Amino acid sequence: MVDPSKYVAMDCEMVGLGHGGLESGLARCSIVDYSGKVIYDQFIKPDGTITDYRTDVSGIRPLDMDTALPYHVAREEILKILEGKIIVGHDPRSDFRVLRLDIASYTIRDTSSCRLLITKAMLKTDRRASLKILCQKLLGKRIQSSHRGHSSVEDASAAMELFKLVENLWEVQLTKGAKVEIVNRFEKYDRY
Repeated sequence: MVDPSKYVAMDCEMVGLGHGGLESGLARCSIVDYSGKVIYDQFIKPDGTITDYRTDVSGIRPLDMDTALPYHVAREEILKILEGKIIVGHDPRSDFRVLRLDIASYTIRDTSSCRLLITKAMLKTDRRASLKILCQKLLGKRIQSSHRGHSSVEDASAAMELFKLVENLWEVQLTKGAKVEIVNRFEKYDRY
């Protein structure tokens, strides 16, 4: 049995910085607790000049930056929430990258590469699964379908819901040393 107080789910939305908007900057971070209650949801003004809001995907608009927290303030708030927690996320590598955190220093439950979820959804097990497809197949719900872009609250909540479908088996397998995550042939074998 899992201890719900140990788990949070996080999702971040990014904007493009600098020439061509190729560098990602943190523009919103949402964290939900085990029950799906929002415990953090802030727009964040990234360090650097925003050159691409990526609104179709991020949902971020210029207006959102008017009341956004400075990056260094938001980052400290986020670090306090994540301290000592098991973090559920859907391919959270980019989230940790924009937070300038070493993902290997945290305990992660990545729903994008969880063999238990991918098998349960009857998907190919040699690659990560999309959050949208896992939610359709396993939760019977549509997400990321708004014309306004993604919602980090919706995505964090969805990741937590997916985790809860297999939480006990996932944790038991981990304590036995079993491999729960797939190895994607398209990425490096050293996970996190």
